[in-house]
Amino acid sequence: MTDAQTFQLDFTGLRSAQAPLTWGQRVIYEAVLSRTEAHGYDYNIKYFVELDGTFSTEDVLAALRQVVAAYESLRTVYLPGAGGAPPRQSVQGEGRLPVRITRMAAGADPESETVRLHTRMAESGFDLSHEWGIRVTLLLAPGGAPFRVLLYLSHVALDGWALRILEQDLRDRLAGRPAADPAGPRRTQPLDLAEQEQSERGRAMNRRSGAYVRKVLDGAPRSMFAGASGDPGAAHGELRSALMDAAARTIALRCQVSTATVHLAAFATLLARRNGTPRCALKTIFANRVGADRQGMVAPLASDVVLCPDVSGPAFDDVVRATHKDTLRGYARAQYDPADLDGLIAAAGEARGLRLDLSVLHNDTTLLFGEPAERTRTPEDTAEQEGDTAEQESADDRSFSWAAPFALPALKLYYNVSSEPDGPRTVHRLVADTAYLPRDDVRGLLLDLETLLTESARRPGVPMAASPHDYLVRPLVRGDDWLLTDSSWADLGAMRRALLGLEPVADAELLVDRDAGGVPRVTARVVPHARGDGGRPVTVREVRRAYEAALAVLPDVVLPHYYIVERPQFRAASH
Repeated sequence: MTDAQTFQLDFTGLRSAQAPLTWGQRVIYEAVLSRTEAHGYDYNIKYFVELDGTFSTEDVLAALRQVVAAYESLRTVYLPGAGGAPPRQSVQGEGRLPVRITRMAAGADPESETVRLHTRMAESGFDLSHEWGIRVTLLLAPGGAPFRVLLYLSHVALDGWALRILEQDLRDRLAGRPAADPAGPRRTQPLDLAEQEQSERGRAMNRRSGAYVRKVLDGAPRSMFAGASGDPGAAHGELRSALMDAAARTIALRCQVSTATVHLAAFATLLARRNGTPRCALKTIFANRVGADRQGMVAPLASDVVLCPDVSGPAFDDVVRATHKDTLRGYARAQYDPADLDGLIAAAGEARGLRLDLSVLHNDTTLLFGEPAERTRTPEDTAEQEGDTAEQESADDRSFSWAAPFALPALKLYYNVSSEPDGPRTVHRLVADTAYLPRDDVRGLLLDLETLLTESARRPGVPMAASPHDYLVRPLVRGDDWLLTDSSWADLGAMRRALLGLEPVADAELLVDRDAGGVPRVTARVVPHARGDGGRPVTVREVRRAYEAALAVLPDVVLPHYYIVERPQFRAASH
């Protein structure tokens, strides 16, 4: 490198104000705060905008000043709440943004220089209580012309969709095009959105969304990992497959959905198959840019959508269509206060006698850069090649690799699908806690996704149960004491041990029968300890409350449907 200098972009006279965090800001802000380990997921964003060499340094600095002035999220600090109060956003109308200007040496590799500079920009994390969530380096070509604008951005300041808006606005300003219609409506800022969310209309929307989420949770399996007992650790596998890409496009076209829906349906199907349940409980990330006022916002807007798709089929196309309907309903109710989600999950679990475990997350970002256009073969081409199997594909058609694992708060499994800007393949990433999904099954589940999609693309309408799938990941093996009830697995042995561990209980047994629809019902028959002459008899309510208290620390037990408390004089029963 040769000369380097720092230029200060000064701002004054812009709006300054404080407000609660928007719902989208709060999701990311709290996630960033939870990143306590060095190998945790890095929420900050490294990005660069390529320039064509026709602009001067002064042109680029002027355009950058206009962009940062236009989007308040780039001039915001975040103030922690005092005394249990929620955090607040503080937009600053005055301040300085340093821009480091660095010239490449002759013969330097631009990609290596970009990586080096980005690494330097990210050496220290953002202190969002004092620092704006944007750092900028202007990289000059050896001759001195601006070559790339390097950005290091806090995810609390913006999301992936906003990156495209930011880049296009910068290009428009460099080209002399107006960034917005002066006669049009004022650009929506996070301060405005916070006001909308805190209004009566926003609170009503939050209540409707909460009611919908609760309805979904009422039918969700307790866990997608009930009974799993692997070795603790972490694994991160990545799969790129031309066959899988082509198959997903074929199925998406046939079912009139996006490939993101196809990927989600396949993942949910295989995870439910492993768990032995007809439904899969998970969360998916939704961009949440519904409505004209959100389309041009530079801010984080995404929210978690709770899904519980029925993946029983019979054919995979049926699963895709059902998943599509579920996701659309979830998107329509995705605008809610994230602070309420834990309470909704706890309330739904308590009502069902469960401790719900929503530790599976899906995120598909393929639309950020568009799906890869290059495809080497279609499923139809491959079907004509007798004896061809997925294992015989060349490295150009399919590759699997292990990557460095990372930790995401409260997650056991993370499935991410993305398109790299210059890559010919969609990248499927699976990050797992190996106590729940072993390392071999991480690789196996990704390859099973390829098998399910390619077979379904070749044989539309064939029932999944009749398809000769040779899956690598087998269903979880559970002992005879396990029972599938109310869409959730319960360990009857653990339930009996839990009952026997209660202070008022001397003996207990579990009785299982089925209702008129064939659904299993569990009755707990309890013999209490004697309390001596004149002692108050043990009640059903007392046993139930003691069991519910123990439930909080027992992962694989559920509440019985009925209780019977035996006493010498009579029997007390509860439904």
